Amino acid sequence: MGFWGDLPTWLTTLAIVVAASQFLLERGRRKEEQERDTREQARQLTVWTVTDPDPTSRSYGVILSNTSGSTFHDVDIQVRLHGKEASPLTLKILPPGVFYVEHAPQESYSWRFPVDPLHCDHHELRPYMKSDKYQVVGLSFTDNADVRWHSDDRARLERA
Repeated sequence: MGFWGDLPTWLTTLAIVVAASQFLLERGRRKEEQERDTREQARQLTVWTVTDPDPTSRSYGVILSNTSGSTFHDVDIQVRLHGKEASPLTLKILPPGVFYVEHAPQESYSWRFPVDPLHCDHHELRPYMKSDKYQVVGLSFTDNADVRWHSDDRARLERA
């Protein structure tokens, strides 16, 4: 039985195996936690289409809500209005807050400057909830950790 080694060698080997297993489990748990934290900021950016139903000032646009407390960069929003793809809305930086951006196809940029929806010219902005003719069909942005994200028309968030 001498070829099996002595008891201290076996105990040391067992201790190394247990320690390595714990290290790998802990590393996996930390990686999962870090991914969850990274995704948490990205989840705090939401965009939806709205309209002002007043027939005299009928307008269409999007509401952007950044509740993360940090900025987002290189924001690209693809929107369907009246059943057709509108020109993309692109923003270099999006600070925390809620903003209304009116679609203005007659103007050269086709989107107006973002404003606080409580202080815009339109008194009542209603979200579209029953029609796929007015919806955000794509959203891409970079978070403050320099991770690029993409969200589709069903708001499924994925790393780009």
